[in-house]
Amino acid sequence: MKLHKFLFLLTVILVSLMTAVVWFFPLNDDFRTSNPFWNGTKDIESGYAFTPLESLSDLPVSPHDTVLVIIPYLQFSATDLAAVSSFITGGGTVIVADDYGYGNQITEFLGLRARFSGQPLLDPIVNYKNQWFPRILHLKPSSLTTGIDELVFNHATALSEIEAGDILAQSSIFSFLDTDDDRTQSADETAGLLPVISRHSLGKGKIFLISDPSLFINSMAPIGDNDRLVQNIAAAGSTVLFDQSHLPPSNLSEAKDVLTQLHNFFTTPPGTLGLVLAVITVTLMPIWHRRR
Repeated sequence: MKLHKFLFLLTVILVSLMTAVVWFFPLNDDFRTSNPFWNGTKDIESGYAFTPLESLSDLPVSPHDTVLVIIPYLQFSATDLAAVSSFITGGGTVIVADDYGYGNQITEFLGLRARFSGQPLLDPIVNYKNQWFPRILHLKPSSLTTGIDELVFNHATALSEIEAGDILAQSSIFSFLDTDDDRTQSADETAGLLPVISRHSLGKGKIFLISDPSLFINSMAPIGDNDRLVQNIAAAGSTVLFDQSHLPPSNLSEAKDVLTQLHNFFTTPPGTLGLVLAVITVTLMPIWHRRR
């Protein structure tokens, strides 16, 4: 009986400790505004008042003077795509930052020829650390590129099917798309000045395409003039919404969601009553066992 009580107490302690760790440990999901680590976007959320958006169904009806930033690492539903389209044509500004995700779902739905190539953009000469970090020096004056001399990308891709008048930034003449993934340039691989940022008008609004979402993470924002790009986005509207609904959740994120749902349930009258009854039952169990 003593062993039984000890094991029960030990289980309660371990479950409590694990619950506390999950509840209080910060999220480490890529691009999450609640993630303070190198791969999160906590800095731009706190420094530039980027507002996290948990669902595209919550987009404002009157989107004028509102900017929506999307990093599309999960597929879009037809409802989401329609919401993005209505947001732009109604006067909103959308920035799609993608490399190997689902950004082409958006451009295709909107009827744009522009595409994210989805192939690694390497630059063996004009780079920051190595060829995976190309420096972007060819920039056209615009509201997005004001005050920027160079951007530094991180494991990026390039844009394709972009008209010359829509290009805002290009990689260097030494860059290429590594289509065969051998890290060296082949004769049949696209090379030279490759578009990496573009601007397109739709209805009353506009959409910008950026071929690297890593510009927004905490570790990349201070490099080059990446931080100035974030400033320009923040200045483009009175409200900047940062979509979180198309970022894949980690196990920690899912566990936090479960705890949040339990917390919300136990704060309701039925939940509180059930919790009180459970505590009373656990407390009286030793007495009940002794009487038996």
